[in-house]
Amino acid sequence: MKKNIALIFTAIALALACAARPALAGGFKMNWVETEAVLDKDGKAQISYAVRWTGQGGALHGFYFEGFQETPVFDYERAYALDSSGNRYPLEINKISEKKYDIILAGGRAINSGEVTYFFRYAADLQASGNLTQTMAGDARLAVFNWSPVQWDDPLDHQALVVRFPVAPASLPVDGAVLEKLGFRTEKFVNERYSIDYPAVKSADGKDVFSVRFFRKSLESRYHFQVQVYLDAAAFSLNTMAYGSLTKGAPKATKYIPAQEKYYMNRYFPGSILARLPVNRGESIYLVMILSVLFIVAPFFIMTIKHNSMLTAQAGISAVNWDGTEWAAPKAQVSSFRVPGKIVKNLSPVEAGVLLGLPLPEMLGLMVANMERKGVLRVKGYSPLAVERQPGIKTSNDPYETALLSAITPDGTLDQAAAESALKTLGAGLEQKLWDCDLDATRKYYRGQVDARGQADLATDNGYYWGGYHRHFHNYDNRAFDSAVKAGDGLKAALPAELGAGFDSFRTSKMCYEGAFVNSACHDACHSACHDACHSACHSACHSACHGACHSACVSSGH
Repeated sequence: MKKNIALIFTAIALALACAARPALAGGFKMNWVETEAVLDKDGKAQISYAVRWTGQGGALHGFYFEGFQETPVFDYERAYALDSSGNRYPLEINKISEKKYDIILAGGRAINSGEVTYFFRYAADLQASGNLTQTMAGDARLAVFNWSPVQWDDPLDHQALVVRFPVAPASLPVDGAVLEKLGFRTEKFVNERYSIDYPAVKSADGKDVFSVRFFRKSLESRYHFQVQVYLDAAAFSLNTMAYGSLTKGAPKATKYIPAQEKYYMNRYFPGSILARLPVNRGESIYLVMILSVLFIVAPFFIMTIKHNSMLTAQAGISAVNWDGTEWAAPKAQVSSFRVPGKIVKNLSPVEAGVLLGLPLPEMLGLMVANMERKGVLRVKGYSPLAVERQPGIKTSNDPYETALLSAITPDGTLDQAAAESALKTLGAGLEQKLWDCDLDATRKYYRGQVDARGQADLATDNGYYWGGYHRHFHNYDNRAFDSAVKAGDGLKAALPAELGAGFDSFRTSKMCYEGAFVNSACHDACHSACHDACHSACHSACHSACHGACHSACVSSGH
């Protein structure tokens, strides 16, 4: 216990020092963070992050990632970054300590200007970490998901969290009746803090998956994006239960064990420095006794400075305290962040075509033909499609065309996985603009633009794409688009059936759902033992000395 208390005071000192340190990002600012949590029935999960930075001068290598409560098992092979020109960079993920990782561009690369988005993911056992367990609401047994992505030093334009549950909704779209049947509940503070909607998606085996998206704009530095929701426990196969529910008489026939609670102070100070202390219930009581004896005035001082923030957090305090005496099951609230009548008028030609619902092979065919028109590539054959890049040309003036160009293999064929990645990039860019708009009204607006814009000069990007849309919707036989039609037919034969329909079908297909995350424990053990040992000697001597000045993004509590 003495050792634990010493560690606690050390943690307090370090936390205070970290809180006082300004964020240094080497001339870069963080734009937004989007996270996805795919939950399995046994409480394990795949956590995916997308983190975007914008250059303001300087050189960005990467950032620190820390503050998570769960134990991550990273997918090293599929971690990458994508810049605004569509260039893809592998990432190195290096373990600094048990709760701190360094995520950097591989090979010492750096981004000097423009936007860059880091994509990485890991597997974790959220039941073991205490973030996913069960609780009782009267006679009803509910699964409770209480988790937060890590906090970031930088203020963010927006942050989003998508949670995919291992259960199918009774029908789509999701409404109040569907939520009631699923037993889905949200805490009051969740509804107050976030915009919520229910995106449709299919699992890896083609079944509908119940998904919930939480969204917030204009977040201050170190915002604690905590989400606490409930679902009928029948959707899971969990063997833990909140301690308070067990003491109040959980079903006697079922042998549940108490859920882990490694950050007990998070109950009362969610998102604060105290919430980062790894202390359980007994250690917290012991710590409070010591502090009360040593610092009689400390509690009054803390209550004074915390008063305003506690007023805001009050709705969530009893929620975090699962075994609180005043706990009651919250009622479901259906909400959406779509603004009726809002139209987004700044879509690029490619984004507009996707929104209009052109079949994806036809859309990709237009992109290939437009790049050929500009001299970016040359089509060698159409059945199947085979192309070659023009010497010395690696990018197009359109980022989506560049992403597609990057999917071309040395033999001139299209790499399917890279093509799907390019489409996901396109979908992500589109959703950044459409997140709160009225989709039907926006589609109607751009459908009305087809005739006006479709008569423009075909020698420009705008003219070529809108001319293609004009030909599509009016069934015109325009010889200028023969190569686009043949390229689209060649792609349709080469790509999976899911890509034959419009983008909405692709976006809700199993291709856009990562499914259960399985990673080799042997691979991780070998990778950590070999790669880290060799890398750390050189990395620590050179990179760490200037790491903070170049790309520090100190991340705090994530529980």
